[in-house]
Amino acid sequence: MPRDLRDKVFPPDENCFAHLYNRCIDGAYLCGNDPRTGKDYSYRRKWIADRLEQLASIYLINILAHNVLDNHLHLVVLTLPDEVEKLSDRDIAIRWLSLHPGRELDEFICADPTESQISELLADTEQLGKVRARLSSPSSFMKDLCEPISKRANKEDGRSGHFWEGRFKGKRLLDMLAILVCVAYVDLNQLRAGMAKTLGESNYSSIQARILASQNQMAPSLALSKVSISNEEAAMRIRKVPRVEIRRRIEAARVIAQRRMVLKDAWLAKLTIDPEQSVHPNDSHLSKGGLRASDKGFLEVTLEQYIKILHEALQFRPGRASLETASQEFREVAKSLGSTPENISWMIQDFQNIFRHGYFVGSPETLRKETQRNERKRTLHSVKCRLFFSENPIVYDEQTKRYRKAISESKSVKTQEPSTAS
Repeated sequence: MPRDLRDKVFPPDENCFAHLYNRCIDGAYLCGNDPRTGKDYSYRRKWIADRLEQLASIYLINILAHNVLDNHLHLVVLTLPDEVEKLSDRDIAIRWLSLHPGRELDEFICADPTESQISELLADTEQLGKVRARLSSPSSFMKDLCEPISKRANKEDGRSGHFWEGRFKGKRLLDMLAILVCVAYVDLNQLRAGMAKTLGESNYSSIQARILASQNQMAPSLALSKVSISNEEAAMRIRKVPRVEIRRRIEAARVIAQRRMVLKDAWLAKLTIDPEQSVHPNDSHLSKGGLRASDKGFLEVTLEQYIKILHEALQFRPGRASLETASQEFREVAKSLGSTPENISWMIQDFQNIFRHGYFVGSPETLRKETQRNERKRTLHSVKCRLFFSENPIVYDEQTKRYRKAISESKSVKTQEPSTAS
């Protein structure tokens, strides 16, 4: 059957939690050690991480988690179209032109949009409306993330063609449990793939950034400035820059001239929800620092509690762990989410394989609501969600290599064997 339209999965007028991911063409290691060519492209992972930080300062999309691996990347985001509506037309124009300076500014390294460019966009109400919608669109976000990386890599290799296997793939996360297990799955990706031995060694990942920030480690901000300059000042910059310096300084000119030092995770969404703030995704709060879209947290656990959950889920194995061996803290978190440590651990370890089909992940209740909203005849893959989004513990049958409910009267539900990082 045809895939759902992205606007059906991620409605442009609704705040949406989403898992977004993309792979290099043919699974090639174009961001790591390529066994076919023997070349090491690991430095390209930094390109992606740096680009994410820039986009976080422009788009009204909070980045909850990210992980950049050798041949693919994962993101968990929250789109904030309601915050876009709070911005003035001028704010919208400056944000967009800071990211898309156009041919003239790209050539002459002026990162800040000129007043004439802003006026031109403000006068085109139709285009301005499209730009406003794009600033909270996951499709536009992924285009602005993946396309520059592809062009830069192709230019470096002296080739043309696809760098990524496609646009991107994504799933909507419908409740707090789905958000927790997906974020944890993304943060543990490098450990499962054998690329890192500890969370702190997971380079270019959100969990590493949060751990370093908890140790008060700082880094220069890569946030775009979002300020305008006069036409006269732009002309002066053009005259003062020697042509031999232009190419070398194009990328540097796109970031703040005087970089401020910020915590390593300052551009990521806050992990912990403030008790005084609403848990509802539509009650977000526009960021005051300009490094991210919103200052609102997304989990009801602290970083310390979250890291403990990651370690327990990673150590969970069939026959080696059960509800009795899980920590009291993990059990309390699981109970508050209407689940068990086993179920949460299974989903954290094998999220993408378990929910590899369909576009929505959540409890049966949230799936029913989504079915009614989209006027569907049936909810896709609700069997998987009924199995894992429940308080009935799940066991893994070593003989049949299948998941099933621990209670004897239940029918076993077939799924794939737990996979490595994907």
